[in-house]
Amino acid sequence: MKTVKTISINGNNFALPEGMTAKDIQSLAGFLCALSTLRHDYNYDTSEYLYSLADGVQVQVAERELVSKEEARNIEAESRARYKAKRAAEEAAES
Repeated sequence: MKTVKTISINGNNFALPEGMTAKDIQSLAGFLCALSTLRHDYNYDTSEYLYSLADGVQVQVAERELVSKEEARNIEAESRARYKAKRAAEEAAES
């Protein structure tokens, strides 16, 4: 498995470039914390969106282990099959 540094912005995770320094990561995170999200509401009279400032953003830096896409898909499929079998057994036991 490969470990990468990531940054999460409002729950969306992004892998940081390999070799990015701690100072650069801190600068990026600090800059992102200064942003605000936009709220949008719809004006039915003009068929346009109205935008206003909402909350700030949540930023989190972490390290995550990566697996290959193929491995992730295989694990997901196998675990889903076990989950469905368990649910079917539980439903059969209730009947």
